[in-house]
Amino acid sequence: MFNRVWHHTLLSPVALFMIAAVAQAQPPAAAVTLRPPAVPLVAVDPYFSIWSPADRLTDATTVHWTGRPHPLNSFVRVDGEAFRIMGATPADTAALPQTSLVVHPTRTVYTFADKRVRITLSFLTPALPWDLDLLSRRSRT
Repeated sequence: MFNRVWHHTLLSPVALFMIAAVAQAQPPAAAVTLRPPAVPLVAVDPYFSIWSPADRLTDATTVHWTGRPHPLNSFVRVDGEAFRIMGATPADTAALPQTSLVVHPTRTVYTFADKRVRITLSFLTPALPWDLDLLSRRSRT
C-alpha cells in the first residue's frame, strides 16, 4: 500500500512536468477568422432576416436567407464627398474601404476607414436571454 501511494505521488509531479514541457514545445496555433457563407445583418426570425452574401458589405445586394433580394443601402458624406458603406448600388458612388468584419453570436460589426474617417457599423439581433417574452414570441406565418 505504501509503495502504491509513494509511486503515484512521485508520478504526478513528473507527469505534470512532461505535460507542461510538451505544451510549451508546441508552436502557437494560428488565429482562425470566421467568415460564414453569408453574414447576418437582421436576424429576427426565419421569415424576417437579411444577410450579406459578399466578403465586403458594399460588394453585393443584401438578401433574405432564400436568396431573394432585400436591399439595404447606407451612405455617409465626409467633407462633402459621398461614400457607400452598405449595398452595391449606386455603383457610381465610391465605397468606403471596409477594414474589418467580426461576427459575434448576436451581433455583426463592420469597420470602414480611410484617411479622414473611421466608421463602425453594428447589427444587433434582439436575442436577449433575460427577456423571455422576446425570445418566445411566435413567428409570423
